[in-house]
Amino acid sequence: MSAFETENTPTTTSDSAVAARAIVWAGGLTEQQKSDVLESTLFAQAAADKQHPPKSEGDTLQWYKTYQDTLGSIGWVVQASAFTEVDYNQTGGSVDDVVMQALATDSTVDKTLYASVARALLSYSRAGDNSDAAKVFNESSIASTSEFASFQIVVASSDGVNVLLTLYAFFYTSSETVKNTLWYSWTDETLSIKTSKLQMTLNPNIYGRVRILIHDKLRAANKLNLIVPLCE
Repeated sequence: MSAFETENTPTTTSDSAVAARAIVWAGGLTEQQKSDVLESTLFAQAAADKQHPPKSEGDTLQWYKTYQDTLGSIGWVVQASAFTEVDYNQTGGSVDDVVMQALATDSTVDKTLYASVARALLSYSRAGDNSDAAKVFNESSIASTSEFASFQIVVASSDGVNVLLTLYAFFYTSSETVKNTLWYSWTDETLSIKTSKLQMTLNPNIYGRVRILIHDKLRAANKLNLIVPLCE
């Protein structure tokens, strides 16, 4: 681990909540690679938040475009898989069940990825609603109206050479107040939950040229405190 990582980078050894994202490590990543994932995605979120605060579905679609474009500008390369969208219309259920259902029905999701997400959500639930992770995640993902929420489940892994990112984005609007994004449940009503999937690979040469600049900008804007462990 470099001195730069030790002195300036938040702990990255465990699954993390980064604003409205849950970052799950599927294995094989160095500490520097984990730091790159955490800070690059937080930087992209800050850029998207500034231009398109996600208060509604329309805002969120523009938000994701800016988010993806920002990641692309700092070294993340979109892979061949399409950025798709699926509607889940159910008369009862819970958001965490929808997340696991989306993974279970995705033919590209292997057992390791599925197990990694299941483990992370279990750890997150055990941490409780008053944990730092829950506070950061909910404050960043629930709109000011408290009836719209958008969040991401991100799995970071390595193929031995490259950092791979699989990003599932979920957003939904409810007639009831949303207090806990992932554990929100509903009965006797139809809640439409939309989800998108994006797969990216990090070009280390490009990101290496902007790594310190991004870190310094996040630190100057007091954004680094939005990176916390999912389970304390």
